[in-house]
Amino acid sequence: MTLQLRGIVAAAGVLAAAATLMAPASSASAAPTPGFECGYPYVCFYDGEDGVGKFKDITSGWQTLTRSRGAEYVVNTRHDDGALLHFSNGRTTCVKPGATLYAPSIGAVDKLRITDSAQCRG
Repeated sequence: MTLQLRGIVAAAGVLAAAATLMAPASSASAAPTPGFECGYPYVCFYDGEDGVGKFKDITSGWQTLTRSRGAEYVVNTRHDDGALLHFSNGRTTCVKPGATLYAPSIGAVDKLRITDSAQCRG
């Protein structure tokens, strides 16, 4: 496991532990995805340690997720841009630059919009 992925998994583990008050964490874990690197400027999606998607383009509208739909963890490696997530239950949340989110605590993520605002405004 790369040092970068260990940091992501460690941060995600802390968030998952905190999220257990809201929803049970998944105990499933997969081997790291070979060749899946999540560094700046990507917003990456994981199921356990398995990378299932990464995005980098700022968009004016929603990007509908396919392979990344329902991912457990969302990691925003960007420095100044927020990742606005939409969930199948209609909720939305912002993953600020440098943050990791345990998505099942909110719902099943189904859309993404990367904004040029750290607070996902605009």
